[in-house]
Amino acid sequence: MSTQRVIDFRYAPPVSWTNICYPDDPYKSLVSESGALLYGFDSLTFFSWRFKRVIEFSLVSADKPIHVTQQTESARVPVVVTTITYPTAVLQLRTFAHLDAAGRRTDIVLWEIQVNQEVDEILTGLHIDLTEQGVVFTGRSVAPARTIYAVPIDKFEPPDFWRAISTYHVEDESVPPPGDLVLVSAPQRLVHTHPTGFRYVGSLSTEPRIVKGGETMHGALILPLNYQDSDGLDESWAYRALNEARQFWLEYPLLRRKVQVPDPAVMDMVVALARNILQAREIKDGFPIFQVGSTCYRGLWVVDGHFLLEVAQYLGYEQDALRGIDALLQYVHPDGSIARMPFHTKESAIAIATLIRQTELSGREDKLRELWPVILNAVSYIEGLRAQADALPENAPGHGLMPPAFGDGGVGGERGEYTTPLWTLFGLKAAAEAAERLGYAEDATRIRQDFETLLSNFRAHVKRHQKLLPDGVPYIPPVYDNSGMHHWIPGYPEVVQRQNELQPQSATWALCQAIWPGEVFAPDDPIVQNLLHLTDLIDDEEGIPANTGWLPYRAVWNYHASFAAHVWLYAGRPDKAVDYLYAFANHAAPTRVWREEQSLKSSHNGQMIGDMPHNWASAEFIRIVRHLLVFERGETLELLPGLPENWIFPGAIVELEETPTRFGPISLKLEVGEERSFHLRIACNPAWPRHPSAFRLWLPFGSKAYLDDTALSQTNDGWFELPWVASMTLEGVLARGGA
Repeated sequence: MSTQRVIDFRYAPPVSWTNICYPDDPYKSLVSESGALLYGFDSLTFFSWRFKRVIEFSLVSADKPIHVTQQTESARVPVVVTTITYPTAVLQLRTFAHLDAAGRRTDIVLWEIQVNQEVDEILTGLHIDLTEQGVVFTGRSVAPARTIYAVPIDKFEPPDFWRAISTYHVEDESVPPPGDLVLVSAPQRLVHTHPTGFRYVGSLSTEPRIVKGGETMHGALILPLNYQDSDGLDESWAYRALNEARQFWLEYPLLRRKVQVPDPAVMDMVVALARNILQAREIKDGFPIFQVGSTCYRGLWVVDGHFLLEVAQYLGYEQDALRGIDALLQYVHPDGSIARMPFHTKESAIAIATLIRQTELSGREDKLRELWPVILNAVSYIEGLRAQADALPENAPGHGLMPPAFGDGGVGGERGEYTTPLWTLFGLKAAAEAAERLGYAEDATRIRQDFETLLSNFRAHVKRHQKLLPDGVPYIPPVYDNSGMHHWIPGYPEVVQRQNELQPQSATWALCQAIWPGEVFAPDDPIVQNLLHLTDLIDDEEGIPANTGWLPYRAVWNYHASFAAHVWLYAGRPDKAVDYLYAFANHAAPTRVWREEQSLKSSHNGQMIGDMPHNWASAEFIRIVRHLLVFERGETLELLPGLPENWIFPGAIVELEETPTRFGPISLKLEVGEERSFHLRIACNPAWPRHPSAFRLWLPFGSKAYLDDTALSQTNDGWFELPWVASMTLEGVLARGGA
């Protein structure tokens, strides 16, 4: 697999939702790829999504759009600009959210129609289709109106036909509103018109106007979300609101710890993704919940939350991340489990790993000791699961491993699957090592024995159940029982169609995470090498592994790219990790948001799974960037292990400021000069209670590095050993051959 290291969104999904709201905003307003506003997400089933209110915009014209483009004003400012090009004119929609000092939340669409120069004139305006069941969208009467209301259909009185078309009507704004305020149009008034496709929906347009070639018309649509007063809402107010929204985002401290990389496109992704994470966040019961998304995944998710909270720490939101622990602890149950979904039995192990990771990043050994009884109870719960597995008949597929469970990430239903034992190994290993550090010898011995026994059972089980790829290389199958190959439904009684059939790479997410950051398996372990072999076979078409999740037919789980990239980095192939970083970015929409899963472009299928913006994806991109620069490998701390070759040029700067690690905050600033000379400043905190057993720097082999005018020796694989001191400055020359 090879890929250009250019971010151009070449694999952007055909359907996208972009969030325009504020941080912690309960009004998660979304803009579709066509510029429509989407409100009130609802799902009939997980495969049938809809929004209670959809507001679509188009040109009053007989022509269909030629093409549509969409972007945000900048990575930092979520003002969504949708440009819809028609044969005779261009309609531009500038959509954003506004929050005033009184807490009034408003969505605003500033629209402009630019008629092409070569056109004589056209009769046109802005067309609006409004879809919501059970309501009529209208003014106070049939008259052209600036204020539009949602009137329950049983309370709407249609006008007399003859009077409606042959009488001059003027809206009487002193009449009480007939329903809830939906929008205010300024300065144009809106009139009823035919809906697109003559659907049973509300349809309005600005009063049509003849516009000559080269001329424009423009206006504002103002949508109050939590108030009914329309006084003062005019076009001037809308432009003031735009300036205030821009100023808010330009001043908001998205990156509370400095992150700088020399590729502007990657840097823009990091900034936008930090914003996406905060836009999806919500305060619930006093806790800041780092939510995966604004629609189908709007809430706390245990595995997603592990990585979202880690990235919150990386971005400098330490206290919010620690409050996330408190939110997680709401799901502690009397049996010791820590789970949001009882059938998702791996959640207890994930929660153990989360509690330990958060306390180590904050240096809060006191907090870990406080949480230790919770962790021990979760370990006891896991031991109970293991006892259940041991009690299964000896010929049962899960005997000696784990009871049937929900796999997730490509394996549905409760069945014999490997994601649960893999994450359980991760959690037990983390707990055993934490007990050893805390000096809890008895607990350490107990949990270490749990881990070693499960690992031995896992290896034996895999040896019995592993299968072979066509080239003869072994792989761990996604399920090992007789539940069949349907990816959602165990025991599916019909012939499994190809689009529903489990693949060798299905649900390898947990194996990736057990490898790193779990470090359950060493880089040279055959389990790791076989997974990388499989991954390398399936990443050619779009640069990231295909068919790894809930869409097993010609599709990608976008942020699985990060899971696999981290395994490549751990196993000594940073070049593959960097390639995946760029290919992963190219699966986002130009507004820098991802769908969870989508079809390969060549398939022309349009399959989709999961939320959008999907902020586990946002977190994973930030994680790759951080870990290419600072990587924790057991008790070793590595600097620049994945420094991309395309980031090495005169004037390039790579900087992380106090990025948290288990060994304390690390700062580094690499400045590249002419002829690949470099200046590298490094700072750490030797007073931090936990020190690395090794501290090392990777540079392309053949680089020269000097510390206090003393040449440092480089290993054949590119490493320089460094002293663990408060600060140091290195200078030298970089050889060619970055990651």
